[in-house]
Amino acid sequence: MLGIRLFVQGSSTPVLNETSVKKPQLPILFLLASFAQFSAVFFTPALPEIAASFDLSASLTQFSITTYLIGYAIGNLLYGPIANRYGRKKALYIGILIAFFGFLLTLLSGEVESFSLLITGRFITALGTASGIKITFTMIGDTYPLSHATKNISAIMYSLAITPALGIVLGGFLTHQFGWKSNFTFLSAYAIVILLISTRLPETLKEEHRAPLHFKKIKKQLVRQFANPIFILYSILMGFTTSFIYIFASEAPFVGITYIGLSSEVYGLLNFIPPLGTIIGATFMLQVAHKNKNPVLIKWGIVTILLGTLVMLGFFLWDYVTPFSLFAPMPLIYLGMCLVYTNASSLALSHAHDKSNGSAVMNFINISVAVCALLLLQVLPSDSPKILPLLFLFLGGCMWLLHLLTHKYSHV
Repeated sequence: MLGIRLFVQGSSTPVLNETSVKKPQLPILFLLASFAQFSAVFFTPALPEIAASFDLSASLTQFSITTYLIGYAIGNLLYGPIANRYGRKKALYIGILIAFFGFLLTLLSGEVESFSLLITGRFITALGTASGIKITFTMIGDTYPLSHATKNISAIMYSLAITPALGIVLGGFLTHQFGWKSNFTFLSAYAIVILLISTRLPETLKEEHRAPLHFKKIKKQLVRQFANPIFILYSILMGFTTSFIYIFASEAPFVGITYIGLSSEVYGLLNFIPPLGTIIGATFMLQVAHKNKNPVLIKWGIVTILLGTLVMLGFFLWDYVTPFSLFAPMPLIYLGMCLVYTNASSLALSHAHDKSNGSAVMNFINISVAVCALLLLQVLPSDSPKILPLLFLFLGGCMWLLHLLTHKYSHV
């Protein structure tokens, strides 16, 4: 019988992925996995307009994304214990309802002209949307062995590529036609749609495997994950790939709209270009996932990221800052990101002692790294577009060093 050994929190008895457990529908998981990222970047074409509306600098406006990621990181830790106690679906419902409340607050912020309320709403939204990818990874861990999990995560990368890109396109259109507030009206309605389709998912945690909320045991389980060096390193590696996404989402609108002079609508449409690399990478991973060459693919993913970064940096250093030089290198970078993210997440989960808490800690570390990268962006000089490829180069170098460390620990 195929299965991965899953240790339920609060129990020393391993739970096997039995064939009697109904597998979740992948199309629904696609939408859930991208819920947080979709909500994070949907409004980014409106960042320059929000900055003008509240009379803020670019750095302060970008804090609306940083705050979101802080809430997202914290949210990832909350849903592990909740999912183990009340089941995967109830944890998901709680998260979506919290997200809906956050969307309403961000919508209200425009009416009362309060940027602090917008920031608060974004933080609360992220606490809720974190349930999407958390429960997605947990359900996959519940029901699939490593090789199949890698393949399914590769398939989910299609959603992580296409759905946020569609969101940015739609966000750009709404901003251009109706103003920035319309973004949050749409997101409020989208949360309701996500809630309705989530009711069709099966519960992948059996009643007899549910664990009570013993906070000392929860703390012990979480600490156990943080004490696993190879798990931590792969999670940090994931975080660097995620950093590319959010740094581009934060900085590119100001380069494209403010510096180059694109409209928010055209800028949104151009955001279909970067995910082409993710689609190619996910297609490739679906073909090779069964070969278990994860570390090798991570290495080539990092090389691909660095190559795309050097192309962009070369254009920008020659003061050739155009829509072409901004967007053309991104598919190459996203291709490398897909290879790294897919394989690093699979390897991290394979080293987790408890799949539910493991996926929670993995995503907490993942998003925390992205928060640090965004904070670094906000303290750097923002008057030059060159800061974007230079920061990409720094992140790519860090990824290479991490890859060397994971190789070292894998052979200890």
